Amino acid sequence: MKYKINKGFIVQKLDNKTVIFDGEESVLYTFNETASEIFKLLKKNLNEKEIVKKIAKKYQIKTERAKKDFNDLVSDLKRKKILSSSDKKPKKPNK
Repeated sequence: MKYKINKGFIVQKLDNKTVIFDGEESVLYTFNETASEIFKLLKKNLNEKEIVKKIAKKYQIKTERAKKDFNDLVSDLKRKKILSSSDKKPKKPNK
């Protein structure tokens, strides 16, 4: 599954962290280094499997741990409406 970053958020990279400002809710979210890396890979339109593999390799952690970190962040971003799934099946044309 692929994801897309929803519009309306200001995203800024500061050192190894990512900061997202939600102007509508007046809320600031700050990601640690791992979450920032996952977010960067999501922005590059990589799928879950690719991201988990890259995170596990970069931080030298088990795939299961990388997958949990990925799923936790994606769930949180979806709940905050920062992220949505982009794997929509194309509609079949009417005949």
